[in-house]
Amino acid sequence: MAGCGGTTKQASIRRSVAMRLASQSDAVTAALRRGNGCLARTRADILHSHVKAAIAAGSIPAPLAAEARRASARLVSTISCTPPPPPPPATAPACAGIDEHAPFEAEKDGRGKREKGKSDHAHDKDGEQDRQRKGCE
Repeated sequence: MAGCGGTTKQASIRRSVAMRLASQSDAVTAALRRGNGCLARTRADILHSHVKAAIAAGSIPAPLAAEARRASARLVSTISCTPPPPPPPATAPACAGIDEHAPFEAEKDGRGKREKGKSDHAHDKDGEQDRQRKGCE
């Protein structure tokens, strides 16, 4: 028929599938532009899985299947995911400042409102300060 003005039908991906895969590809690009390689890698993995599923379902025709599979696998392999470093450990309070944080001194010495000696809370606070001092000596 080609000689008679007819055309040869070319293989093509179904429009709905092509739009979905293009949208997923755009999501990979957006993550890369934000500098989030781990998210981009995850989205590329999902895209690759969807390409393979579309091939298996016949939504991507055989003449295009091999290249679609290779391209999506290549995309996954080129994206590196380097997680951010963990936050630094919490620092202990400066040894010089431990004794400055004694808001219950009046209560501990019995000069507070009740005049009965240390309250449980003041006693706990005193014990906490003693534990902090051990690392400073």
